[in-house]
Amino acid sequence: MTPAKDCRRIGTMPAVQSPRQPVSPAETKLASDGMRGLLRRCLRDAAPDVARFSGRYGLFIEPYEDGEFVAEAPNLHTRLHLQRVGDGFDGDLQCSESAIPLADASIALILLTCGFEAARDAVGLAAECARVLESEGTLLVLGLNPWSPAHLRWMFGGLRVWSPEATGALLSGLGLEIIGWRYLGARWTAHTTTTIDVAGPQTHGSPLRSGFLLEARRRDPGLTPLRVQTAPVRFGQGARPGMTSSMKTPR
Repeated sequence: MTPAKDCRRIGTMPAVQSPRQPVSPAETKLASDGMRGLLRRCLRDAAPDVARFSGRYGLFIEPYEDGEFVAEAPNLHTRLHLQRVGDGFDGDLQCSESAIPLADASIALILLTCGFEAARDAVGLAAECARVLESEGTLLVLGLNPWSPAHLRWMFGGLRVWSPEATGALLSGLGLEIIGWRYLGARWTAHTTTTIDVAGPQTHGSPLRSGFLLEARRRDPGLTPLRVQTAPVRFGQGARPGMTSSMKTPR
C-alpha cells in the first residue's frame, strides 16, 4: 500500500459534478424526445410566417436535423441548413457560430431555431445574423418561452433561455428593427384535456405557451438626393424684379 505522503493529485482530473448541476450538453437536451415534440409543434405554428417571405437565399439554423418536419419556404430560391455541433455548425456549411462563411448582405431570410439557447457566444451569433442579412431582410427567432410551465423539461439541461424582451434588446443593439413577436407552441391548462391558444395578429397570445417567434428586419438608411436651389440675384447690377439667376447650386 502506498503511503499517503507519496501520493500525488493529478491536476487534470475533472471535478466531481453535483447532481444538481446540468450534466447534459444543451444540444443533447434539445435533441431529446420530449424537446423534439415541443419544437415540432412550435415549427408547425411558425410555418405560415416562414412561407410568406421570398428572396434568393434563406438560412435555416437548427439545433439538429429533423426529417419529420421541415419548414416549407416555397418563395426562396435556395435554402442553406446548418445544424449545431458543439460550438459550431455542420450541414451545408461547416463553421463556428461567430464566423459564418457568407458574404455581407447576402441572405433574405434567416430562421434561427433555439440558436441562442445553446450558443456559446450568443452575441457573436446574433452579430453574424445581422451581418449576412440583406437590406430589408428578415430574421425569425424561434425561441423557448421561459415563463411556460414547459420550462421544467429543460430546466436542468444546460439551456440558457432568452425571453422575447431580452432577444429584442439584443437584436436592437445590433441595428435590427423589431417588427413584433408572439407566443406559439403547446399550452397546458389545469383541465384534463390540452387546449391550444391561437394568438391573433395584434396580440402576443398566451404567455403559457412553450415558445415564441420574434421577427426582426434589417433596414439600411437610403441616400438622400441633393435638392437643387436657385441662387438669389442682388438688385442694382442690371437686375429687375422677378428675374432669377440661371445658375443652380446644390443645397
